[in-house]
Amino acid sequence: MQYTPGPGSRLPVPRDRRRLARSRAVRRRTFLAFLLAVSLFIVWQAWPGGGNGKTSAGGGTPAATGSPGSGSPSPGLAPGASAIQHVVFIVKENRTFNNYFATYPGAEGTTEGGTIRCTANGCQDGPIVRLKKATDIQDHDLTHCFRCGLIAINGGKMNGFNWMNGPIPTDSSTGLLYGHDLSGYVYFDRAGIPNYWAYADRFVLADHFFTSMYGPTTPEHLYAVAAQANGLVDNKSTTDHPGNYCDDPTENARRFQPHLSEADVRQIMSIEDAVTQGPHNVYDLADHWGSVRLCFDIPVLPDQLEAAGISWKYYATENSWMNVLQMIRHVRFGSMWQKVVPPEQFVPDVKHGQMPAVSWIIPPESYNEHPGGQKSVCAGENWTVRQIDAIMKSPYWRSTAIVVVWDDFGGFYDPVAPPHEDIMGLGPRTPALIISPYTRQGDNPDGGTVDHTTYEFSSVLRFIELLFGLQPMTERDANADPLSGAFDFEHPNFKKLVLPLRQDCPYGTTLTELGPGWPFARTIGSVRD
Repeated sequence: MQYTPGPGSRLPVPRDRRRLARSRAVRRRTFLAFLLAVSLFIVWQAWPGGGNGKTSAGGGTPAATGSPGSGSPSPGLAPGASAIQHVVFIVKENRTFNNYFATYPGAEGTTEGGTIRCTANGCQDGPIVRLKKATDIQDHDLTHCFRCGLIAINGGKMNGFNWMNGPIPTDSSTGLLYGHDLSGYVYFDRAGIPNYWAYADRFVLADHFFTSMYGPTTPEHLYAVAAQANGLVDNKSTTDHPGNYCDDPTENARRFQPHLSEADVRQIMSIEDAVTQGPHNVYDLADHWGSVRLCFDIPVLPDQLEAAGISWKYYATENSWMNVLQMIRHVRFGSMWQKVVPPEQFVPDVKHGQMPAVSWIIPPESYNEHPGGQKSVCAGENWTVRQIDAIMKSPYWRSTAIVVVWDDFGGFYDPVAPPHEDIMGLGPRTPALIISPYTRQGDNPDGGTVDHTTYEFSSVLRFIELLFGLQPMTERDANADPLSGAFDFEHPNFKKLVLPLRQDCPYGTTLTELGPGWPFARTIGSVRD
């Protein structure tokens, strides 16, 4: 069968429309660019925190060797000198910051949001609506495609979450997925996700942590390991063969054409800011898209970790959509593949003293909090607590930083306009919790703080790079703030926050259900979530 991963990921092409052939000029780094990079390096050293540079490329341009991040490294991040020796990066699914923390004290959130009204000729601003309280199990999925994210953002108005098809017509059968029923205009309070709020109380809640791009899942996860997505703007196009990515030769996805000229980039950025003004903009954007087989080679951070002898593992289920290292040819068919292991292995590794220096953890589908499909946020929260409790109960706690994010906006409302860094994003905010003995203390109820610094997924990679003396891979991680507002290495607090599992979830309330071998870890919802 042919499967389209969410409405809007592909566009209806008018029969009489001919796509124009566009010349593609290969971008070359010039001597001037080199001098600029050196100048920025000097300024950065002399004036920490200066030079918040932006890139207009798609986030995959290789970074100049040794170029620093634009944000000031937290004191104590010098290679070999930091008290932090382990980083755990947990990536869950499809939520916005406002969906989880709209009413958290001191954080930027809201309980009302703007809407739009659209016809085939374009979109106009609609009324302001009150957000409703979210339920543990969302009735249905919401689309979160690339252009859907652009329409939701609507040039910074942040009012397109109720009509994410924009000026492209749809019918009643898919209208709900595009948010026509306002099901994305919901939020949780403390009672709905008490343990996530407890982590915010004690540690750092980052309220300007943006997703790396407009969506959807697959390319967002690439940013979490590569600081780029190889230009992908879509999930895979088929699910009718066994295997996934490099193990299924039929899988392709839409992507921006490689080697875009500067004029192309400027045009794309302009179109993205005006995508709701008429269907022509949606089609013009798609004129820059081609297709790529989902088995390719780009640099990923595990390459440098491996070369430097720094231990790492990528905890993700084989053949799941989120396991993007299965898409990287040299990983899938090389020796590093043995370090791509099931997520159920993380807790046993911690208990047996085998937690690597860098861990990515991608939860099983039943616990990733993806909306729809009878998936429970409560159960997903329990799964997260289980991973964090294991670390806090171990000797690793005193040397670990944990970052928990959600991979894309999932169709949920958020009021904060993301920076338009390049043609890929940034996308709407993700909930983000930074948990460590070394997080900055503040006025949150249990001594934590709300960090207003601008971050994205590449910020976590930049943090890891600075921690272990590695080089940035692209302009994105070179320029990303390395979580500079989250840590205070001079005043650690080693007090643990071991939380009990909630017992009011429909599943996932026991260690057996959260541990290896539970037969339903991948069956609630869809394996495509």
